[in-house]
Amino acid sequence: TPRGLTVRRDSDRRNAFVGWARVPNAVGYNILWGIAPNKLYQTYQVFADAPRALEIRALTVNQNYYFAIEAFDENGVSRLSPVVGPR
Repeated sequence: TPRGLTVRRDSDRRNAFVGWARVPNAVGYNILWGIAPNKLYQTYQVFADAPRALEIRALTVNQNYYFAIEAFDENGVSRLSPVVGPR
């Protein structure tokens, strides 16, 4: 499970910057977000050779969001990280 998930909303509240610590031998990561801790319905997939930061530009201005991350490789998907929010 990835650790060190950080989320920062931009001054333009439609955007958020997400960062995390790498997991050894991970092929990639799924960043999940949504409007409640149990409603993380949006996902962005990033491969491990990409920068370990992501700018999400798909948020609603006056909405709080919750975020989590999981790693994946050829064997499957890790447990979901603790949920970070509200943002």
